[in-house]
Amino acid sequence: MRQIAPFSNEFTCERLTLKSLDHTARLGQCLARAIVESEHPGALLLYGTLGAGKTTLCGSLVSALPGGEEAETGSPSFTICNIYCTQPVVHHFDLYRLVPGTHDEGLEESFESDTVLTIVEWPEHISPPDLPVDGLALRLTPGNFGPERTADFSPLGELGEKFLGRVLSYYRHL
Repeated sequence: MRQIAPFSNEFTCERLTLKSLDHTARLGQCLARAIVESEHPGALLLYGTLGAGKTTLCGSLVSALPGGEEAETGSPSFTICNIYCTQPVVHHFDLYRLVPGTHDEGLEESFESDTVLTIVEWPEHISPPDLPVDGLALRLTPGNFGPERTADFSPLGELGEKFLGRVLSYYRHL
Protein backbone atom coordinates (compact mmCIF):
# COMPACT_ATOMS: atom_id res chain seq x y z
CA MET A 1 0.00 0.00 0.00
CA ARG A 2 1.27 3.47 -0.90
CA GLN A 3 2.24 5.65 2.07
CA ILE A 4 0.57 9.06 2.26
CA ALA A 5 1.55 11.63 4.85
CA PRO A 6 -1.22 12.23 7.42
CA PHE A 7 -3.15 15.48 6.94
CA SER A 8 -2.17 15.71 3.27
CA ASN A 9 -4.79 16.73 0.73
CA GLU A 10 -5.26 13.05 -0.15
CA PHE A 11 -6.69 12.27 3.31
CA THR A 12 -10.17 12.94 4.58
CA CYS A 13 -9.83 14.85 7.83
CA GLU A 14 -12.34 15.33 10.62
CA ARG A 15 -12.19 18.05 13.27
CA LEU A 16 -13.48 18.35 16.82
CA THR A 17 -13.27 21.38 19.08
CA LEU A 18 -12.27 20.40 22.60
CA LYS A 19 -13.43 23.23 24.87
CA SER A 20 -11.64 22.11 28.03
CA LEU A 21 -9.15 19.63 29.44
CA ASP A 22 -12.17 17.58 30.50
CA HIS A 23 -13.20 17.34 26.83
CA THR A 24 -9.66 16.22 25.97
CA ALA A 25 -9.92 13.52 28.66
CA ARG A 26 -13.31 12.45 27.29
CA LEU A 27 -11.79 12.10 23.84
CA GLY A 28 -9.16 9.80 25.38
CA GLN A 29 -11.97 7.72 26.92
CA CYS A 30 -13.74 7.50 23.55
CA LEU A 31 -10.50 6.38 21.90
CA ALA A 32 -10.13 3.68 24.58
CA ARG A 33 -13.69 2.46 24.04
CA ALA A 34 -13.15 2.26 20.27
CA ILE A 35 -9.85 0.40 20.82
CA VAL A 36 -11.49 -2.17 23.10
CA GLU A 37 -14.22 -2.79 20.52
CA SER A 38 -11.80 -3.04 17.57
CA GLU A 39 -10.12 -6.23 16.43
CA HIS A 40 -6.97 -4.14 15.99
CA PRO A 41 -7.06 -0.35 15.57
CA GLY A 42 -3.50 -0.02 14.30
CA ALA A 43 -1.30 2.80 15.57
CA LEU A 44 -2.27 6.14 17.08
CA LEU A 45 0.01 8.95 15.91
CA LEU A 46 -0.21 12.10 18.06
CA TYR A 47 0.93 15.35 16.43
CA GLY A 48 1.08 18.73 18.14
CA THR A 49 3.38 21.32 19.62
CA LEU A 50 4.80 21.15 23.14
CA GLY A 51 1.93 21.56 25.58
CA ALA A 52 -0.76 20.71 23.02
CA GLY A 53 -2.19 17.94 25.22
CA LYS A 54 -0.72 14.79 23.63
CA THR A 55 0.46 13.25 26.90
CA THR A 56 -2.75 14.26 28.69
CA LEU A 57 -4.82 12.58 25.98
CA CYS A 58 -2.64 9.46 26.13
CA GLY A 59 -2.99 9.32 29.93
CA SER A 60 -6.78 9.44 29.82
CA LEU A 61 -6.85 6.83 27.04
CA VAL A 62 -4.60 4.40 28.94
CA SER A 63 -6.52 4.93 32.21
CA ALA A 64 -9.78 4.07 30.44
CA LEU A 65 -8.51 0.77 29.02
CA PRO A 66 -9.10 -2.47 30.97
CA GLY A 67 -6.25 -2.70 33.48
CA GLY A 68 -5.41 0.97 33.10
CA GLU A 69 -6.79 2.10 36.45
CA GLU A 70 -3.42 1.38 38.10
CA ALA A 71 -1.22 2.62 35.26
CA GLU A 72 1.08 5.49 36.10
CA THR A 73 1.10 7.35 32.82
CA GLY A 74 3.52 10.06 31.87
CA SER A 75 5.62 11.29 29.02
CA PRO A 76 8.34 8.85 27.94
CA SER A 77 10.50 11.77 26.73
CA PHE A 78 13.64 10.42 28.38
CA THR A 79 12.93 6.68 28.19
CA ILE A 80 11.55 6.88 24.61
CA CYS A 81 8.93 4.18 25.37
CA ASN A 82 6.60 3.39 28.27
CA ILE A 83 4.77 0.07 28.27
CA TYR A 84 1.39 -0.20 30.01
CA CYS A 85 -0.02 -3.61 30.96
CA THR A 86 -3.55 -2.89 29.79
CA GLN A 87 -5.85 -4.72 27.38
CA PRO A 88 -4.51 -4.31 24.79
CA VAL A 89 -0.94 -3.68 25.93
CA VAL A 90 0.11 -0.11 25.07
CA HIS A 91 3.54 0.92 23.83
CA HIS A 92 3.71 4.71 24.26
CA PHE A 93 6.62 6.24 22.33
CA ASP A 94 7.78 9.85 22.56
CA LEU A 95 10.21 10.60 19.72
CA TYR A 96 10.82 14.27 20.57
CA ARG A 97 14.46 13.68 21.57
CA LEU A 98 15.30 11.51 18.56
CA VAL A 99 16.92 12.82 15.42
CA PRO A 100 14.25 12.94 12.69
CA GLY A 101 14.48 9.92 10.42
CA THR A 102 16.10 7.71 13.08
CA HIS A 103 15.08 4.09 12.59
CA ASP A 104 13.94 2.37 15.80
CA GLU A 105 13.51 -1.41 15.60
CA GLY A 106 11.37 -1.46 18.76
CA LEU A 107 8.95 0.97 17.16
CA GLU A 108 8.87 -1.07 13.95
CA GLU A 109 8.13 -4.27 15.90
CA SER A 110 5.41 -2.49 17.84
CA PHE A 111 3.76 -1.28 14.61
CA GLU A 112 3.79 -4.85 13.28
CA SER A 113 2.21 -6.43 16.38
CA ASP A 114 -1.48 -7.34 16.25
CA THR A 115 -1.71 -7.45 20.04
CA VAL A 116 -0.18 -4.06 20.91
CA LEU A 117 -1.60 -0.57 20.59
CA THR A 118 1.27 1.69 19.55
CA ILE A 119 0.89 5.35 20.50
CA VAL A 120 3.51 7.74 19.12
CA GLU A 121 4.07 11.34 20.14
CA TRP A 122 6.12 13.34 17.63
CA PRO A 123 5.60 10.89 14.73
CA GLU A 124 6.96 13.52 12.35
CA HIS A 125 10.38 12.17 13.44
CA ILE A 126 9.58 8.89 11.64
CA SER A 127 10.69 8.59 8.00
CA PRO A 128 7.57 8.45 5.79
CA PRO A 129 8.30 4.90 4.52
CA ASP A 130 8.38 3.70 8.16
CA LEU A 131 4.94 5.11 9.08
CA PRO A 132 2.27 2.52 9.85
CA VAL A 133 -0.22 1.59 7.15
CA ASP A 134 -3.20 1.31 9.51
CA GLY A 135 -4.30 3.49 12.37
CA LEU A 136 -5.22 7.05 13.16
CA ALA A 137 -3.27 10.29 13.06
CA LEU A 138 -4.50 12.94 15.47
CA ARG A 139 -3.21 16.51 15.58
CA LEU A 140 -3.93 18.61 18.67
CA THR A 141 -3.71 22.38 18.24
CA PRO A 142 -4.08 24.68 21.25
CA GLY A 143 -6.44 27.61 20.90
CA ASN A 144 -5.33 31.19 21.39
CA PHE A 145 -6.74 31.46 24.91
CA GLY A 146 -7.43 29.01 27.71
CA PRO A 147 -7.69 25.25 27.48
CA GLU A 148 -9.58 25.07 24.16
CA ARG A 149 -7.91 23.07 21.41
CA THR A 150 -8.83 21.47 18.11
CA ALA A 151 -8.38 17.80 17.33
CA ASP A 152 -7.88 16.98 13.66
CA PHE A 153 -8.12 13.32 12.66
CA SER A 154 -6.67 11.63 9.61
CA PRO A 155 -7.36 7.90 9.19
CA LEU A 156 -4.63 5.57 8.00
CA GLY A 157 -5.93 2.68 5.93
CA GLU A 158 -9.24 0.86 6.11
CA LEU A 159 -8.83 0.02 9.80
CA GLY A 160 -8.22 3.70 10.51
CA GLU A 161 -11.44 4.68 8.72
CA LYS A 162 -13.51 2.25 10.81
CA PHE A 163 -11.72 3.25 14.02
CA LEU A 164 -12.28 6.97 13.37
CA GLY A 165 -15.98 6.36 12.72
CA ARG A 166 -16.35 4.68 16.12
CA VAL A 167 -14.41 7.38 17.96
CA LEU A 168 -16.45 10.22 16.45
CA SER A 169 -19.72 8.40 17.11
CA TYR A 170 -18.85 7.85 20.78
CA TYR A 171 -17.64 11.43 21.26
CA ARG A 172 -20.70 12.99 19.65
CA HIS A 173 -23.05 10.91 21.84
CA LEU A 174 -21.50 11.87 25.18
